[in-house]
Amino acid sequence: MSENSHPLVIAVDCSTSAAKAVVADETGRVIAAGHAGLRTHQPQAGFHEQDATAWLQATTDAVSGAVAALPTAERARIAALSITHQRESFVLLDEAGAPMRPAVLWVDSRAHAEIAALGAQRLPDGRTVHETSGKPPDTTPAIYKIAWLNAHEPETLHAAAHIADVQAYLSLHLTGNLATSFASADTLGLSDLEREEWSPDLVAAVGLRLDQLPTMVAGGESLGMVRDDIARQWGLPGPIPLVAGIGDGQSAGLALGITEPGVAYLNLGTSMVCGLSSDTYLTSPAFRTLAGVRQGTYVLETVLNAAAYVANWTAEFVGSDVHEMETAAADIPAGAEGLLVLPYWNAAQTPYWDPLARGAVVGWHGRHTPAHLYRAVLEGVAFELRLQLDLLEQATGSSITELRAVGGGARSELWAQIVADVTGREVRVCSAGEISAAGAIVGALEYLGVGDAVAHCVATATEGSRLIEPGPATTEYGRLFDVYRGLYPALRETFQRLESAG
Repeated sequence: MSENSHPLVIAVDCSTSAAKAVVADETGRVIAAGHAGLRTHQPQAGFHEQDATAWLQATTDAVSGAVAALPTAERARIAALSITHQRESFVLLDEAGAPMRPAVLWVDSRAHAEIAALGAQRLPDGRTVHETSGKPPDTTPAIYKIAWLNAHEPETLHAAAHIADVQAYLSLHLTGNLATSFASADTLGLSDLEREEWSPDLVAAVGLRLDQLPTMVAGGESLGMVRDDIARQWGLPGPIPLVAGIGDGQSAGLALGITEPGVAYLNLGTSMVCGLSSDTYLTSPAFRTLAGVRQGTYVLETVLNAAAYVANWTAEFVGSDVHEMETAAADIPAGAEGLLVLPYWNAAQTPYWDPLARGAVVGWHGRHTPAHLYRAVLEGVAFELRLQLDLLEQATGSSITELRAVGGGARSELWAQIVADVTGREVRVCSAGEISAAGAIVGALEYLGVGDAVAHCVATATEGSRLIEPGPATTEYGRLFDVYRGLYPALRETFQRLESAG
């Protein structure tokens, strides 16, 4: 077979901020790309919504841009499309597939009362929502926001013909089929994760009906053929199969090789997400359990919804920028001379799952400067990661020796070294490319029967990576970690009283 007869695939990452499309060859190498931004609306404090029609428009624009970047003769080699996407976000649709209200996003935090009430319930079979869905009570799973709609907008919820995650919505409009992968639908929090099916008890608990839900298939199976008119609008000669992708976190983990022993992925971006693969279904407050990259496997994730967010906030708060603050913070000794930051600017997730938790800065004295505060923020996020990793290892009996890191925070040499020093683990900073899309590339290539797709894409994602090993500061950070892990337990009651006082 000549080189020019090898298939090409399109992978789309429809994330919170943009749809990003890449065209890749049979080795996973990206040869063309397109991008289209998305806007988030905040009609009230804690509400985060998007126009779901923009998901389709952004995907179309991104794919069209990527295809246009190819020579015309190469476009006929495109043989499949796969999608990864923002998780936990959903939209209610009418019979025609049109949104009945704005889509509710994963970051939306309106459902405090529903988290407290539904999260504490036992289902008719005696299991909790956490035990059934794998998701601790928290702001991110869609189930609690669906419960909020059942309480506040019941007419809309009950009248909806369909409820769809991002992939199901795109599949409906690209192929005519309301379908998604189990690993995508799982993050709605309505699934019996171990049985790999919708949970009638969870569906009924939030006022939905099973007939409103998408069809689920295994990741890597076809969702249908992209309509001819859409394919030609993109610049393709004809229809191609839409291959079921998985959520962006699991997709990134696949591309970074988390099926290898001792490896976890770390996305140090606006939020911090860390995960490892498991062949066993486990639940614990130490992590949230997601459908894995392969049927019958699972991904165990830890989450902090404020990582680079806090760093950026700090720089703006002191009237500087991140680059200036990082340069100044590099001259501050490890431990920021006794200044500690509890980085709960957007509540606490793993392992406390406390929506009332707040950020705290402890240990101020007269020598401290804005640079001390900035370094303490970077260290606080790293301390939180160590807390999460230690508990994750205890709960699973697994040893995590290498963190494969992506995201804007990981590209900071100072922050990456702090993470290695605080956690005592090697940090491999990987490609700054579209890592989540790389996981979708794997799915499309495997659907086409291309061998060693995972190995090729992992090699591409880690090519040019740099390995950072723990340094001498590990000892100092070990002493400070003993102090750090006592901060939240000492402040828990204070956070509750603040909420009551407010």
